[in-house]
Amino acid sequence: MPAKKAVMAQKESATEENRQASSFADSSTTGATGTATDIERVCDLLQTFMSEQRSKDESIQREMARQEQRWRSLQHQFGLLQREVQKGQFTAETSDTREEEQERQTQTRILRSSRSAVLTQPQQPEQLPAQMLKLLNGQ
Repeated sequence: MPAKKAVMAQKESATEENRQASSFADSSTTGATGTATDIERVCDLLQTFMSEQRSKDESIQREMARQEQRWRSLQHQFGLLQREVQKGQFTAETSDTREEEQERQTQTRILRSSRSAVLTQPQQPEQLPAQMLKLLNGQ
């Protein structure tokens, strides 16, 4: 009987080993297919991410090009505005200078005519303002 028990114990042991091997094979097969499935999912996610990133990069590049164009346009407009302001200042300075020169010439004419009028002939005080007005008006 001891031999019979030993054989039975061996059979049970072999059966248990077969079960464990089968279980290990099943888990490794399931693990392998599970791992393969997980790898496929990760690859799909990575491809999706890369595609989205490419489209974002392209839209960013388009936006940068648009902003660069706007910046150049603003610089050009600012340059034109600066030129106009400088022209206006030059024109204003020139017209101020012309007005000042005309004023000086008028004052000089008045003084010269007043001196000559006073020196040449004595006039009545009421005639002087009328004569000055004529000189101011350029007559």
